[in-house]
Amino acid sequence: MERKSSILQTNVSTPCSTKSIENAALSVLEYFGLFSYPLNAEEILSFCSVSSSRTEVLCALTELEIQDKVYKYKCYYCTKPNIEQQVAQREYGNKLAITKTIDAKRIGNFIYNFPFVKFVGISGSLSKGCASDKCDYDFFIITSQNRLWICRTLLHLFKKMTFLAGQQDKFCMNYFVDESALKIEEKNRFTATELITLIPVNGNAVYNRFINANNWIQSFFPNHTLNLCTHENNKPLKIVKKSLEYILDHFSPGKSNSFLMKLTDIKWRRKWARKNFPMNDYELAFKTTLHVSKNHPLNHQKKVLNSLSRAKT
Repeated sequence: MERKSSILQTNVSTPCSTKSIENAALSVLEYFGLFSYPLNAEEILSFCSVSSSRTEVLCALTELEIQDKVYKYKCYYCTKPNIEQQVAQREYGNKLAITKTIDAKRIGNFIYNFPFVKFVGISGSLSKGCASDKCDYDFFIITSQNRLWICRTLLHLFKKMTFLAGQQDKFCMNYFVDESALKIEEKNRFTATELITLIPVNGNAVYNRFINANNWIQSFFPNHTLNLCTHENNKPLKIVKKSLEYILDHFSPGKSNSFLMKLTDIKWRRKWARKNFPMNDYELAFKTTLHVSKNHPLNHQKKVLNSLSRAKT
């Protein structure tokens, strides 16, 4: 994929102390340690929360090794002594992700042909370059303004058909926003990590707008260069897509969109209550507005952030 540097450039800042870089590097490894995923120096630098250089990060990692806070094997680092096992798992997952990402891009391009889909990106473990034998294909989707719930309903009606072929795990479309809500509300380390690792599949013009709308990510990762895409990967079936959008736009789309949102919200709330999950977590795990749809029943964001909080105490 051809890419060019984003207009979101890292701000020049004063040099950080060695200790602050050590703490930041350790924090990165603790975060990815939750997933048993060791990192190399370049990746640690990219996810570091303080402005620094590769040389400074390497020096910090060397000092952390001396203090037995960090372990190294090959070119990877982690905070657990079983690093050889973790590296082996990572390398296997990286190799597997190569072929699975190619397949996920193919499916993402198929999703892009649905009415009102403006952007499709790969999220989840595949976006980090890692896969398991039975990993899901997670997609982040941006829709036309005020058409999110129409778009989502059509896609999920299609997904029901994939169960017949046992392919439902390849169509995990759990996060939708429309063009009027490009800025993500939850500004924390988890969402920042998910956004900078997102792999664009199609709809790059909208993706560029999305990245620029979320330049707050740079405050979490000042060393990471956010990139913009320069061209569409594959042209959609424009005639079919535009024809379907034209037809659907003649059936009170505003009312239909609102009705489908309310219907879905009622269904989700009942399911959440049946499982005796705390209702105060519902709004985070199942965000349901006219412009945002998030369906994360496992609530990974809360679990990861809580785990990090406990690790610091």
